Amino acid sequence: MREPLLHFLLLGAILYLIYFALQPQTQQKQLNTLQQSRSISIAKEELSLAQKEYEVLLGKQLDAKMQKALEKELYRKKVLLKAAEALKLSQNDPTIEKIVLQKMYAILNAKNDQTEPSELELEAFYKEHLKDYSKKESLSFSTVHFDKLSKEQAKSFYKLLQNSDPGDLNLTKQTLSIELLNKKFGNYFTQQLLFAPKGAWLDAIPSKNGFEFVYIQDYTTTQAYPFEDVQDRVYRDLKKARQKENFDRELKRLYQLYPQNKE
Repeated sequence: MREPLLHFLLLGAILYLIYFALQPQTQQKQLNTLQQSRSISIAKEELSLAQKEYEVLLGKQLDAKMQKALEKELYRKKVLLKAAEALKLSQNDPTIEKIVLQKMYAILNAKNDQTEPSELELEAFYKEHLKDYSKKESLSFSTVHFDKLSKEQAKSFYKLLQNSDPGDLNLTKQTLSIELLNKKFGNYFTQQLLFAPKGAWLDAIPSKNGFEFVYIQDYTTTQAYPFEDVQDRVYRDLKKARQKENFDRELKRLYQLYPQNKE
């Protein structure tokens, strides 16, 4: 007890505990300050202009639900641009906004967990989503149809759909057997849906009638494919699910730093 080294270590431990106890309060104060000073507003004129640009691009009017999705997309862009400014990726030059946004997406994706899943993790994911790896008999789904669609139009509209719930859009749900699905939409369309997950919007898929954005609500299945036969799919799906989870978590953190100011 008389050793000076022991006294030094005890004092250091006490100071560390005090710092550790006060740190969450300090961080919360910083977060509150950021929320007060960095709230984001979307002017009606800005939303109206963006709506007109989308309607010209898509060749159809946006209903109230899709307008809400557009507002969410504008808010997302503003959040990412604000964060990019904090990282000094942008000098408020509108001509490089697209590049800056791409950089922000890359930065958020770079924070994803890069560890490779183990065999046990793959098998656990396979069992947890067994229905996704089973032979399908019928599918219940909703679609948003376009007669014609360019690559730029598809990319823009797909982003809007990510902020939309099919239930809010009042879309008609169809339930078709695989045979009827093939007859109505074509073989290529059907094959894309056979291995697609439910509960998420799918990018534009060519069909007999044009192009369809698809949201699968549910499906009926028969027996599951053996794990060995779908292991590659399980690996890709697990990696994608982890990337989305990590990306969404980082985006949520940015939303807290840059809250939308509801006028």
